[in-house]
Amino acid sequence: MKKRLITLAVAAALAAPLTAQADDVEVKGFSDIIYTVKDSAADPYPSTPGATNPSEGKFSADAEVDFIASPADGVTARIDLDLDLVTDGGVNVNGSDSARIEQAFFAWNMGGGPMTLVGGVFNNPIGQDAEDAPDINFTNHSAIYNILDHQTALNGNNIAGVAVAGGTGMFTGTLAYLNDIQQVDEENSVAIVLNVAPTSNVDLEFGYVTQKNDSGDLTGTKPIGAGDVWDLNGSWNSIAGSGASVGFDYLSASSVVDNAWNIWAGFEFANNFVVRGRYESAAASLKNGGKVDDTTAYALYGAWQAMSNLLIALEYRNVSAMAPSKATSASKVFDGVTGLSDGQLFTVEFIATLP
Repeated sequence: MKKRLITLAVAAALAAPLTAQADDVEVKGFSDIIYTVKDSAADPYPSTPGATNPSEGKFSADAEVDFIASPADGVTARIDLDLDLVTDGGVNVNGSDSARIEQAFFAWNMGGGPMTLVGGVFNNPIGQDAEDAPDINFTNHSAIYNILDHQTALNGNNIAGVAVAGGTGMFTGTLAYLNDIQQVDEENSVAIVLNVAPTSNVDLEFGYVTQKNDSGDLTGTKPIGAGDVWDLNGSWNSIAGSGASVGFDYLSASSVVDNAWNIWAGFEFANNFVVRGRYESAAASLKNGGKVDDTTAYALYGAWQAMSNLLIALEYRNVSAMAPSKATSASKVFDGVTGLSDGQLFTVEFIATLP
């Protein structure tokens, strides 16, 4: 279920098999249902009379529908739509419209050669975590993914522009010219991604993206820009022919985030069970004062592929950050950037995919 580093311009964008023939359109997608057993980070302050935890004991759901076409005489075209749970009052629980574009792009293999041109809105190719629930190793994204997602102003961790990718054998490279990833007016971002696959089960990736905003402002008074961001990640799957896998991801930025990293390992059993563990850390880089302690977290994950298109997973995550009683305004904003707040989280997840 891990995103495999691919040779096309957009990581994960074309990860699903493009099997449409002639003028047929293939429909794919998934639903992701999560029940939150415990979320101590959402506990109310003891001094708030009558306050309750808004997360525990509740189900959440989101879904995606993807339309893919690859006519014999044309280019591959893809549209991914994100769908979120809406309450009876018609207000989306995530505070946005229930249907939003995740991806809308074309992919043109120019002249049938080693070069591919991609244009439109597509998944951010930088970083190890993919966008969609069926394609990641855990229920919750890593802090690195959340940092990247926080820097991209579009829905999800997505970007808009054009990208060209090419390569043969173990090396591929991608160059992208984009809207500024925070959609700063009259500015553009440039991204480069280099992939190396020395063997069929070892993947290494380096990514770098520029952006105009490098305010580093953790006061919450204006958009928080981390400036230029670079990431190095890798994985080794099916180690020595076994079900064992390991990986790492490291990110640094010119502002806001000094560094963030994670290491993970897992083992897939023959009877459709998998277990994984991840440890991660994030450190802030401040321009405007304030105090932010390093954030660390570990996650324990177990999943069962109950049916060909149904995955059931349990995940426990423990985050050590600045406790609410000691939190500063800067630390609260940094928690929003990393997606990690002090406390424990225990969830049950059901992922059903369209066959």
